[in-house]
Amino acid sequence: MLICPKCGNDNELGRIFCHQCGDRLDLSSIKPPSVAERKRRLFKAEAIRSTRFLVNLVILGVLILAVALICLTPPVVPIQSSNTDLVASDTKRMELDRLGKGKKGGQVMVTEVQLNAFFNQRPFRKATGAGIELTPVALRIHLNESRVHLEFLGTTHFGSYFEKKLYLAYEGQPTVGDGKFGFKPTGGWIGKLPIHPLLLRITSFFESRFGRMFNEFSSEKELLDTLTAINITKELVTFVKAAPPAH
Repeated sequence: MLICPKCGNDNELGRIFCHQCGDRLDLSSIKPPSVAERKRRLFKAEAIRSTRFLVNLVILGVLILAVALICLTPPVVPIQSSNTDLVASDTKRMELDRLGKGKKGGQVMVTEVQLNAFFNQRPFRKATGAGIELTPVALRIHLNESRVHLEFLGTTHFGSYFEKKLYLAYEGQPTVGDGKFGFKPTGGWIGKLPIHPLLLRITSFFESRFGRMFNEFSSEKELLDTLTAINITKELVTFVKAAPPAH
């Protein structure tokens, strides 16, 4: 390094003018490095190269592991609802409609079986064989304490040449406040790769993917906006609408 006689800044070898103040450097003060200095510099350069190699190796390993986990597709059994389940789900839908549009308070309790029957009674669209598209194969809803776990299994089609199964899971807590239904994500998975809730909040991949599947349920979304609470256990979802205040 070259020390500037004016400002004292350390300049790399090869410079004529100081990088800090622009004053001309005294090149006559340059001395060839000693044997110990050359060894120190060589050791430092080798350490930097080794560190970079190890960092690149770790990054490559993480990427390979992530791709491997994404390619793993946990089984999602398609819903096979009985006529009884379908009738019960339609009945609960009508009860929710009366509750949402009515002027009285009340609640509607729906089981996990009835919820799955309702959302799976419409056939999934088929692949067209053009471009890259994701075709739904199965959708299953699981109830946990205060949370809903959505599992989606689809097939990614690359035209008519190649296809790959894709598993997505999205878990969160339904919320209702100020006349608006929402969903607070608490977890997500692509294959068996877990996605941190923070990433779910700042990206829209999961929300847009599951949102497209539920686009046709816009009238149900409007009914949920009228509620005051949604309570979830492992067996039931309870949709609650508080009675208006007495005058």
